[in-house]
Amino acid sequence: MGDEDKIKDGRERRHYARVEKELAVRYCRLERFADGGLDSLGELLDIGGGGLCFLAGEAIELGTQLVIMLEFSGWLAGGDHWVATKSDGDVGTLHVIGMVVWVAVSRKNPTEYDIGVQFSGIIWK
Repeated sequence: MGDEDKIKDGRERRHYARVEKELAVRYCRLERFADGGLDSLGELLDIGGGGLCFLAGEAIELGTQLVIMLEFSGWLAGGDHWVATKSDGDVGTLHVIGMVVWVAVSRKNPTEYDIGVQFSGIIWK
C-alpha cells in the first residue's frame, strides 16, 4: 500500500479492498470515446469496488474522466451478474467511467505512470 492510499494520520482512505490483478486495459478520455477512442493501452495493477490502478505510458491530468475497457478471461456477463465459466475462450468485457484521482511515477517502471481512478459509472458489460 502506497502513501497515496492513506490520509495524513496513517488511516486507510479506501472503502473497498483491492485485488492485485494484471491484465491489459484499453482507455481514452471521455470526450474522445464517441470518436472511436479506447486507443490507449495500459496494464491493470489492482482493482476494487471503488476504483482501480493501472500503468500507463503517459501522465494523465487529475480530474480527467476516462472510459476504461477491462476484459476478464473465463467470465461472461449475464444480465446483472457475472458468470465464471473458467474457459479461456470466454471473455467478459466491462466498460467503466472513472476520474483520475492520483498519478505517480511508477515504482514498477520509472518511465511510466501509475494512474489511480475512482469509478463513477458503468457504460455496459
